[in-house]
Amino acid sequence: MKNSVDHLTKLKKGHFKITPKRRAILDLFDKEDKCLTPEFIWEHLKKTFKQSGLPGIYRNLDLFVKQGILIRIDRDERKRYYALCHDHSGHHHHHIVCVVCGKVDDFPVCHFPDIKAVKGYKILSHSMQINGICKACQ
Repeated sequence: MKNSVDHLTKLKKGHFKITPKRRAILDLFDKEDKCLTPEFIWEHLKKTFKQSGLPGIYRNLDLFVKQGILIRIDRDERKRYYALCHDHSGHHHHHIVCVVCGKVDDFPVCHFPDIKAVKGYKILSHSMQINGICKACQ
């Protein structure tokens, strides 16, 4: 799968091992093409990886977020969700999430005004998530 290859390249550039479990996590995100919970991932992986535990899933997901492979999604429930970041350019962008099916797409436009100095703060970064209903769910 093309996305998995791009994401594996990011891991290699970060000097991280490509383990079978990490590859399986990325393949699951490619296959599902929506935001997933760590619990969902664990349920699928423990069939193949008998020694798979939820803390290891969380560690891998956090690593993928730090490497720009996954994004963390905010939803109304008090659960963590993650999704693939399909933008491989490294450019600043945002994401739009379907509130019905959980599909996530990149939203490349950022029209924030100059936020270099807001109320005396030194801005280090910002993020925005747009929630909507995708065309397939409308």
